[in-house]
Amino acid sequence: MPVQAEIEHLLRRTEFVARPARVAELMALPTLADAVNNVLDFTPNANPQLRADLVTHNNNDSFNQRLAAFHWWIDMMATRPRPLQEKMTLFWHGHFVSEWDVVGRTDQMMAQNQLFRNMAVGDFRALTHAMSLQPAMLVYLSNGVNVKGSPNQNFARELLELFTLGIGNYLEDDVAETARAWTGHNYNGNTRLYEFRSNNHDYGDKTIFGARRNWDGPEVIDEILLNHAGLRMISARFIARKLWEYFAYLDPAQNIVDDLAAVFVANNLSVLELLRALFNRAEFYTPTAVQGLVRTPTEWVVAILVQTGLSSATIKVWDYGESMGQRVFDPPNVAGWKANGYWMTTSALSGRANLAKKVASLMRLNGGFDNLITMSVSQSVDFVANYFGLVLSNISRQSMIDAHQAERVAGNGSNSKAITNLLVMMMLTAEMNVVSA
Repeated sequence: MPVQAEIEHLLRRTEFVARPARVAELMALPTLADAVNNVLDFTPNANPQLRADLVTHNNNDSFNQRLAAFHWWIDMMATRPRPLQEKMTLFWHGHFVSEWDVVGRTDQMMAQNQLFRNMAVGDFRALTHAMSLQPAMLVYLSNGVNVKGSPNQNFARELLELFTLGIGNYLEDDVAETARAWTGHNYNGNTRLYEFRSNNHDYGDKTIFGARRNWDGPEVIDEILLNHAGLRMISARFIARKLWEYFAYLDPAQNIVDDLAAVFVANNLSVLELLRALFNRAEFYTPTAVQGLVRTPTEWVVAILVQTGLSSATIKVWDYGESMGQRVFDPPNVAGWKANGYWMTTSALSGRANLAKKVASLMRLNGGFDNLITMSVSQSVDFVANYFGLVLSNISRQSMIDAHQAERVAGNGSNSKAITNLLVMMMLTAEMNVVSA
């Protein structure tokens, strides 16, 4: 049988929260490998579709559409039977970045969101091809206006630097020539779709990765991810490292990256098989991994939604997203969001605290949690920790007991504020903010 601590860690990293029912379900399986297979099986999610009102752009109500899209996706993360599909959608959103503020259209941003969902654990090469021709990407990185004689390098640069190879694995001339190769792969402002315009395409010879011929844009993707063994392995390591850092911890040992990349290549760049190998590695269950990541604001919010049953719109997550440092659909730049220390600024933590106060006020409506008044201080702390699915360290637990005791004393018998503050403090504990408990 699997070890419960390993199952809980696997679920916290892949499904945002280790829901008790899921823990019990996976604990009943014969092996940890079977549990990993279960997490990777999206069958219970059926065929998730975009909400009907988010498919077509409405010029007369675009902000409310954007707000609805934001809350819809956060709620999807909290409620899907197999949330890893949404967590991978979030990963690709931070990898193949487009910003709503730049693209400005509901239909295009949501079509990209659905692409990432549909291909969340599929063929990386197919996903790379598909995203390159989507309107959101064509607009965001200007490939939609990339024409011969005046090639725009935005998409070409990010294709090599951020999407497939990483800095140091290409030349500046490769960027310039790749931009020429992508000319004519444009955006039609009338149909608002991808359109290849032959008159805008540079059919001249180009030298890319040392090979001179009449390159076409999509052929560059195939050269990296299919035809050139050396580049393919570089890209495999690039993606393997990025996924390990997304799910486990930063700066993995090179042997971990190399082993995962080998699996990725051997399985024709199947993200599913890469994740299967990743979640089955012993290093994924070490203390370094268990304690290795700070929850992003989105992950933290989703954990709160799961535990409280509240919705994103009810707690007005949008209103706090910017102050916390993360508002989905609007990464800070084309490189996406960073990790760990990136979230631990004074302003970002203040944003979490303000949202926690909002959540606590909702939890306290109609006498919610008044039963804590009948409990001892330590019982109250343990009750709230259990409610949020947390196992507090001895230090955290004692700190919470001391603080709650002091507030009860200060309240002179009126414990309402002390109870509210206990809920807030619990949401701000290290255990709630680090993906380890």
